[in-house]
Amino acid sequence: MELLFSDQEITALIEERKVLPDNWSSKLKKRMNRGSNEYLLNITGEEGNKFRVIVRMSVSDELNFSVVLGVKVPPPKKVFRLKRYNGNHEHFNTIEDEMISGFHIHTATERYQVNSVREEDYAEPTQRYTDVNGALKCLFADANFEDPNALQDTLF
Repeated sequence: MELLFSDQEITALIEERKVLPDNWSSKLKKRMNRGSNEYLLNITGEEGNKFRVIVRMSVSDELNFSVVLGVKVPPPKKVFRLKRYNGNHEHFNTIEDEMISGFHIHTATERYQVNSVREEDYAEPTQRYTDVNGALKCLFADANFEDPNALQDTLF
């Protein structure tokens, strides 16, 4: 895979201020995607970058979810995944040759862009959340969204 962003550029994109629009939860676009409910929210960052928040939840397993922050890039890629907050399952970090279990957070890196299928394939275990709403709150806090406490506990 071709390198799209350096680690410094990835950090700058994650740290770019992102203001949630008024009534942002009502602007989530819902669609079905292979046995999952998927919700999309597009946001323009303070520096003009176009971000997309994607929330995917299995219809059969509430602990099988992903909360993703991506930035829009030119085709063919379309969305570069900066962060991904996953539910409770195992993940294998291929470069480090390590298995992690439970809830985990993926982050895009230069190394994984060059040496893996997905830019955000590197993950670290976390105990910061136990459900999809907690994962979304963590994303908002970690990625400099204005007023991350605006999320209601019962959104999903």
